[in-house]
Amino acid sequence: MVGVIVLVIALAVLGFGFMNHLKGKRILAAPFKKTGDLAKNPVSEDPKGAMSTEGAVQAPAKQLLAPCSKTPCLYYEVKIERLWEKTETTQDGTKTVKGSTTLDTLKNGATFNLDDGTGAIEVDFKQGGDFDMMKDGFKKELNGRSWSSNIKFGELEYDVPPIGSSDGYTIGFKATEKYVPVEGNLFVLGKIEGSKIIKPGWRSMMASNKGRDGLLASVAKKKKFSFIGGGVSAVAAIPLMIFGPKSDPQTSSYCGSTMSDVRAKCHDNVSSKSGDDFEWNVTKGGKFEVVAIAPNKKIALAPGVRVEGSDGKVLGEGSASLGGTAIAHVDVKPGKYKVVVWPADGFMVDKGGFDYDLEIRAASGGAPTAAEPAAVDPGLPAGAEDGVKDKEDVAAAPAEAAPAKPAAKGKPAKKKK
Repeated sequence: MVGVIVLVIALAVLGFGFMNHLKGKRILAAPFKKTGDLAKNPVSEDPKGAMSTEGAVQAPAKQLLAPCSKTPCLYYEVKIERLWEKTETTQDGTKTVKGSTTLDTLKNGATFNLDDGTGAIEVDFKQGGDFDMMKDGFKKELNGRSWSSNIKFGELEYDVPPIGSSDGYTIGFKATEKYVPVEGNLFVLGKIEGSKIIKPGWRSMMASNKGRDGLLASVAKKKKFSFIGGGVSAVAAIPLMIFGPKSDPQTSSYCGSTMSDVRAKCHDNVSSKSGDDFEWNVTKGGKFEVVAIAPNKKIALAPGVRVEGSDGKVLGEGSASLGGTAIAHVDVKPGKYKVVVWPADGFMVDKGGFDYDLEIRAASGGAPTAAEPAAVDPGLPAGAEDGVKDKEDVAAAPAEAAPAKPAAKGKPAKKKK
């Protein structure tokens, strides 16, 4: 298990590195031209029209203001969240939980010019993009339980949409504003269309205040460390997976989806009224007890357990009261069966489901847990057990005649005179 976890982390790190690898390839693949050359000849040699350039930002002719702070910008995003609380019932009791839900994300961008000194080219940020120079502009929470349909964050007025009662009680709202400032030098990668650079239809626009070379260096660094870290982790995961302790699915502490014959006590969780299904393979028929045990919880499970045949027929079923033990007694032949554990009273908590333990054991006089050598009647002659099939055969086997007892030794009788 530890090896699997390490491998998953390694793959995630390698995935991040691969994304940066693709980002670097995209930057290198896109034609790069001076702003003046693009202004004179807005044509890309790339089949999809990809183009990149770099230059100083010129303020847009039509000023764009971030809505909360009224800060001049090239692009902004404002995330508006609803803060709520509600009561949830879990097996550990009833508690009040708090959270947030995004109601809206307001976005807009400006059209402006970049100029590296050779002439200006127009850039359109209206459709957003992959920006690494976003700044925090405004953040505020409005707390309380009584709200009108209109709220205000700084200079922004916002109409609250209808909210259902199932979404908990509203205890406030929150706005977070981020923006791209009108300043500095920018590298931009997009699609050349007409006489300006816009967002490509197939990819996001890319913009950075690091410049083309600085962005390439940053991407290469992230890729390098991700590949090294992910590679080392992946290599370390292999011996952990090979030589680490192997869990026996029949004795592990967590129940698997498939079980065979008897099953040591395992732990699981049921989160729906319809219950959990397990496949049960019986290799040697006999009598079994399928047991579902509810642990001691503030709000406990009323366990129910049943065994069904391949045709869906119920072969055995048991249920118990809250926190009890349910037992289904079955007498089955070799084959495949289904075991179902469910809340017998039809009640399910709001979140987290109910924990339970499951065990399958041979009933008294039922099937043994493993093949055992047949017992041999000590009264049989040597080699006779090979031909004996069952107890009746043993009873019917002829007994050998008992040897005659030797005469008792003693002094010879005296003769009468």
